Amino acid sequence: MKFHFEATGIGSVPFTDPKTACRVICENFKSIPFWPQLPRRSFLENMYVQYAEGLPGVIIDEEKKTIHIDNSKVAAEIENVYSRYLDGDVEFFKISESRAKGLYEFPEAVRACKEIKYVKGHITGPLSYGLFLTDQNKRSVIYDKDLFEILTKTLIMKARWQIRRLKKIHPSVIIFMDEPYLVSIGSSFVNIQAEEVAGKLDELADAIRKEGALAGLHCCGNTDWSVLLKRNIDILNFDAYNFMKEFLLYHADIKSFTSRGGTIAWGMVPTSDDIDKETCKSIVESCKEAVNILSDKGVDKKQMSSLVTPSCGTGAMDEARAGKVMEMTAAVSRKLIKNG
Repeated sequence: MKFHFEATGIGSVPFTDPKTACRVICENFKSIPFWPQLPRRSFLENMYVQYAEGLPGVIIDEEKKTIHIDNSKVAAEIENVYSRYLDGDVEFFKISESRAKGLYEFPEAVRACKEIKYVKGHITGPLSYGLFLTDQNKRSVIYDKDLFEILTKTLIMKARWQIRRLKKIHPSVIIFMDEPYLVSIGSSFVNIQAEEVAGKLDELADAIRKEGALAGLHCCGNTDWSVLLKRNIDILNFDAYNFMKEFLLYHADIKSFTSRGGTIAWGMVPTSDDIDKETCKSIVESCKEAVNILSDKGVDKKQMSSLVTPSCGTGAMDEARAGKVMEMTAAVSRKLIKNG
């Protein structure tokens, strides 16, 4: 597996109509289209609620837009979930259409795409989910060993179900684990060790790879990149627009990662108001400069595998700017591919 600056996107988009979302994605990401998360269409498409079906004790209030775990209900439900996991009952962990309209629209949309190399999906990572989701006492699930374990197992099974569905569209699949909360590791607000996080990330990544897909990891902030570059992942996606300098400090770890076949997915295109001041040329030059810096540090750029993405999802943007981000990402990709 080697990429040469092909373009893809991160899951969330601001559209509410799944047909429109899929059309815009397929127009811009011809070689690696992705199914769109539509958080503005429904609270059920929130990146945490979307994967919550089947979680023991989960309580979702669509009107108030809240989600939490009721510990009093966990005991009655957890045994069944574990049993389904051990039996390999992937269908039990499916993502229903009401929570992922874009995923169900995706197969029809990509029929017209003739240049597909991979199709991309996504799953919320265990660290971010475990920190975000709380019980009725506002205590994060990540601090409850049993709940965190079953949460991870649930995410594994949902990733496996998703891969099988995507393989019906195209045999080559990429799944990104979305981990925005990785920025909290090492802070005074999160009492968890990096080793614990690493183990859960590897567990999910291994399940993705065993199902025959490439495992990617997306973090849209700054973090300890040495930990992530040592994970059992195929692709590391980061916000290169805002954190390029910090990332390049880990050039030794980047060299090890790329030497064993890892792909860097450069989040070069900003998903903020900065999109209005950047050009395709300025972004291409920034990417070339970064690759040259790594080359000077001993990373063989001829062997380097690279993708181009937006810096994060576009779900918080307006539709016009989100479209501009996707168009810019596609243009940057074409320019980098053409220039070698």
